[in-house]
Amino acid sequence: MKSTLQEEYIIMPVTIKDIALRANVSYQAVSAVLNNKTNCRVSPQKREHIRNIARELGYQVNFGYKLMHGRSTHTVAIVSAMLRIDSEEHIKKMVLKLIRKLNLQGFSTYFTNMTENAQENLLRIRELITRGTEHFVFIGTPFGHAGIEEELTVNQRTFIGWNSLFRRNLNADSTSASVRLLSFLKEESGEIPVLLLPGEECLSSARFKALEKVAGDPAVDKVIENHVIFTRSLEWDEKDFEAKAFKLGYEGTAEIFAKNKNVRSIAYFTDNFALGGIVWCHENHIAVGKDVFVSGFNNIEAVRFNPYPVASAEHPVDESIEILLEKMMTDDDFSQTIPLKVFLRPSEIFAEN
Repeated sequence: MKSTLQEEYIIMPVTIKDIALRANVSYQAVSAVLNNKTNCRVSPQKREHIRNIARELGYQVNFGYKLMHGRSTHTVAIVSAMLRIDSEEHIKKMVLKLIRKLNLQGFSTYFTNMTENAQENLLRIRELITRGTEHFVFIGTPFGHAGIEEELTVNQRTFIGWNSLFRRNLNADSTSASVRLLSFLKEESGEIPVLLLPGEECLSSARFKALEKVAGDPAVDKVIENHVIFTRSLEWDEKDFEAKAFKLGYEGTAEIFAKNKNVRSIAYFTDNFALGGIVWCHENHIAVGKDVFVSGFNNIEAVRFNPYPVASAEHPVDESIEILLEKMMTDDDFSQTIPLKVFLRPSEIFAEN
């Protein structure tokens, strides 16, 4: 007798009719939604419901058929070049919101991470182009960005980068926000703040550029000697980044006060470092917001709801997403810098820098 074991384990592809049955709508409505037709009477809520069921059932769009017939694939690739994507609250928030908004607008979405190898990154972009990806949104600047931009241009793909190096870019003014934070610490404490940095590679960061401006000393070596403490280097893609940054902030704060017990203000590289510093201060009976003034960066949830006042700056995620979505399908030259939201505490002053 012929065995039916193989037949029992065959997984049949999901069809439009399967989705229609689950969504309790006509297959014509499902077809219209999945093919991004706008001339059908399907409400936005029902469209989202249909797409959610399609994703749940594992429905696959036949891009090969569309490409063979010269039809638009309506596909976007979100390409992350940020090694710290798992350790930065605002980057994860941006990627997730981008994917959701693109899906609601009827786009199929790829997500991929870039590496530190330029040739490998170029091959990944070529693969996405081969799959029919029409639009690219880059979060950060990938290694080999010049070659990637040329490849996209030659293949007539539109792109925009949340960075400052692509021809078409949107970037956040971290330096101005950092200047505002460090100036605030100086005003509150009456002295130039000490800056805690995770390694000398961070001397190119917006935080150090801000310190140079606030210190007003043209001698870089002097600024470093008098106002910078280095912890050990911390890779942004390390596991348990938040815990390690907290530990370095804690240890770095101890080193700062060992060097000068009368320090009145400390600027930390990010909020995660600042949280470690706050705990050290609390354990050593140093009142944050009174004995010492503190700033971090990124305005993460743990800082927003912290009982101790930590000045911080927040990336305008929602505003950035709207601009990226608006500009990703165009090919005109575009470059825009947007301000960060700066939160000055303990004065609870809110300003857009």
